[in-house]
Amino acid sequence: MDTLSYTISRGDEIRSLFDASGLCLEIGPSYDPLLPRAMGHAVETVDYMDAAGLRAKYATNPNIDLTKIEEVTHIWRGEPLSQLVGEGQFDVVVASHVIEHTPDMLGFLRECEKTLTPTGQLVLVVPDRRRCFDFFRPASTTGSVLQAHFEGRTQHSPGSAFDFVANYAELEPPSPDVPAGRFTLPNHVTAAMNACHRFRNASGYEDCHAWVFTPSSFRLITSDLNAMEILALREAGFWATPIFEFVTILSRTGAGCPLDRPALLAAAHREAADPVAPAPA
Repeated sequence: MDTLSYTISRGDEIRSLFDASGLCLEIGPSYDPLLPRAMGHAVETVDYMDAAGLRAKYATNPNIDLTKIEEVTHIWRGEPLSQLVGEGQFDVVVASHVIEHTPDMLGFLRECEKTLTPTGQLVLVVPDRRRCFDFFRPASTTGSVLQAHFEGRTQHSPGSAFDFVANYAELEPPSPDVPAGRFTLPNHVTAAMNACHRFRNASGYEDCHAWVFTPSSFRLITSDLNAMEILALREAGFWATPIFEFVTILSRTGAGCPLDRPALLAAAHREAADPVAPAPA
């Protein structure tokens, strides 16, 4: 499947993985909701600005269809998610390409857990670092997730900002002439240091990818958190997509990951060495 055909069918493919007939919450739908009201979904949405603000933000981008931006139910100003939207009422909570941006990943998962009904499902769509601009960053660990939670992070660390900017890679796909593809690093290391200082002195939220995953490294983290009984959600489904992301469903009633910890650790290690590193452009 090529990138274009996957992009066209992406929403339908992801929606086919879960039952969205109940009351849903979509976090950060922005300009491309997975559960649009226009398709008949009973859904509330959370975003950091209202629909008018989102339309203004993306007004000059010719690749974005502004008509897909729907009215935002809840404007998130940094308060606990469950306080904003209420507890125990959603059958499905969807967050596509959100969790990697959260300063406190465990805190985010636990807040999502609070919003779910007892049998509710949390659907996460997550970028695979082997297929995106995080290519050269190592996968995050359970220990780093715990550290951020114990620190009560509400903003990203300056170190995360440095790594995000310094190692941001623009990847060119493989070709017959260059089987491994090529890459460029568009940001000078001084720009990364400037970002580090900006995040260090920020009075409000500054955005970056704080967390980096391969499929197995993510499954390992969520399995660890559940095994330690600090997260009640367990894996109820997992799918890797053909291009750049994977989908996991977590719920209190999930059976859990079918792989034990040694198998997940070994798989994550294999995935870390899986991609053929592209050559500098």
